[in-house]
Order: sequence, then structure tokens, then C-alpha cells
Amino acid sequence: MKDVINGILEEPGVYFFINQKKEIIYIGKSVNLKKRVTSHFRDGKDQVFKKVVFENGLKKAPMGVWDYTERYLEVVPSLIYNQELKKKNKIVSKTKEIKFIITDNEDEALTLEGCLISVFRPIVNKQHWKYPLIEITLGEEVPRILTSYQALLPDSFIFGPFNIASDIDLAMEGFLLIIPICNAPNTIKPGGRYPQSCFKHQINRCIAPCKNSKWDKKQYNHFVKEFIFELENKGNGVIKKLEMMMNEETNNENYEGAAALRDRINAIKELFSTKAIPIVLMKYYKEINEIVGESFDYAKIIDKIVTNNGNNKK
Repeated sequence: MKDVINGILEEPGVYFFINQKKEIIYIGKSVNLKKRVTSHFRDGKDQVFKKVVFENGLKKAPMGVWDYTERYLEVVPSLIYNQELKKKNKIVSKTKEIKFIITDNEDEALTLEGCLISVFRPIVNKQHWKYPLIEITLGEEVPRILTSYQALLPDSFIFGPFNIASDIDLAMEGFLLIIPICNAPNTIKPGGRYPQSCFKHQINRCIAPCKNSKWDKKQYNHFVKEFIFELENKGNGVIKKLEMMMNEETNNENYEGAAALRDRINAIKELFSTKAIPIVLMKYYKEINEIVGESFDYAKIIDKIVTNNGNNKK
């Protein structure tokens, strides 16, 4: 392990701690990889406990926050466990292999780290970054469009993830104004016994497969394919149709409606801007594949994201 650490460069990038089962257990980033990785394995005495200053005169600590032990209880009655040391010890004890990717700058390292944590969900990374995904549930009889932070179904079409600042929900509202497919949160059973169709059907923006037993499956699947096509082409067709609607609202002096359409158009453009995460994944695809290539599950996830975002692997 020491030889591996010594071979790490003092450059910005992302590092991976891997256990004996070849599972990625922790992903981190740093402007100086060598310095950061070395800090995890540095010898020396760490302060396991620290004193807590009471500001409100409380003598007892909230349940689940404090840690009292027989060794320290009589000496220092108020102690809090150092969670960072606990996390560090867990990393060190389980790590059998270290790998890393050098990035061009710290911003790319931050983006790559966040995306890979969201995709791989390592067991030691407690806080998973939330980069939104678009999921179309192709494995269901009635495919739905979902926006989420983790792919839910194995047969789904996955597009993204996108930059955390993107207003993905507003962008999808724009898509759904043009392409009427279902965005219900739960699985749809065709021709189910629903008391009434949803509001989208009432305003002619859905063919209501949830209620209508004679719904046009061929037409609906055409809408699904059109939705995927527009995703792969940065929503250009959707944007043109929304712009036509916006101009019509302006001509009718419905400026509030025109402004709402404008906001949806801008959200779609922002969603597909250069801030989209797959660009960073594509840039470092080869390096990522070298690290996760031995794990079929990891490689499959990365390939699905890159392929579904209209990129050609190099």
C-alpha cells in the first residue's frame, strides 16, 4: 500500500478506495491527491474524543449523539465521539487497493467525484451527491417519465445525470407540454378502474392509459420514442414548438403565459448546456473504465449513462 501511495501525483483528481471484494467503498477528491490520500494513512495519535462546551446548561446529551465510555466517564463527563476518526478508521481497515484519476482542474475533480458517488454509492460515503437523472421506464407496459437521483428500474432508459443547478423539473414540464407521456410517480395499470382521469387528460395532454382500456398503445409508444429522440438531440424540436406557442401567446397579449413558456425553454437549454455531467464522464471514460472494468455492474452503469446521452466512446 505504501508503494501505491508514494506513486500518487500531487495533482487534482479523484481517488478510489477498493476492498478485498473489488468493491468501491469510498470515493474522494482533492486538489492534491498525494497529500489527501496520505492523510488517510498517516501514523500518529488522533483525538478520539473532544470536550463539548454547554451553552444552555444542559447536563444530559440527546440520545444518539453522545458517546460515554467507562474509561472516560469519570474524568470528563461530557464527551462527543469524533465521527471523522471513526470514518477514517473504517476506510483504512477495509481498503486493500487504491486507484485514482488525474483531472485537469479542481472543478472537474469535484464534478467527477459527485457524479461517481451518486452512481456507485460507496458504503463509506455517507452523503450521496444529488445529481438528477431522467428515467423512462421502458420495462413497464405503460412507460413513464421520471426525474430522480437514482435509477429505479433495470430496463429503464437513463439520461443524465445533470448538473445539480439545473432546473430539471421545469425543463420536463416543457417537454411534456409537447410530448404527452405519463409522469405518474407509480406504475400504471392500463385500463384500471380509476374514478376519473387525471388533469393532464382533461386538457388533452395525455391519452389516459390509466383509465381507457382502448388506449392507443402504438401511438403512446411513438410518443415515448419521440421523447427519447428529443433528449438525445438536446430538445431542439421541443424548443421550436414551445417558441411557436410563446409567440402565439405574445400575439394574443397573454404575457404571463408567454413568460411561463419562456422559462421552460430556458430550463431546457440550460439542462443541455456544457454543464451536463455526462461531458465530464465522457472525458474521463477511459480512465473510469480502467478502474471499474473488472466489475461488470459498475461498467454497465457508466456505459448506460454515456451511451444514452448520445456519446460515442473513444
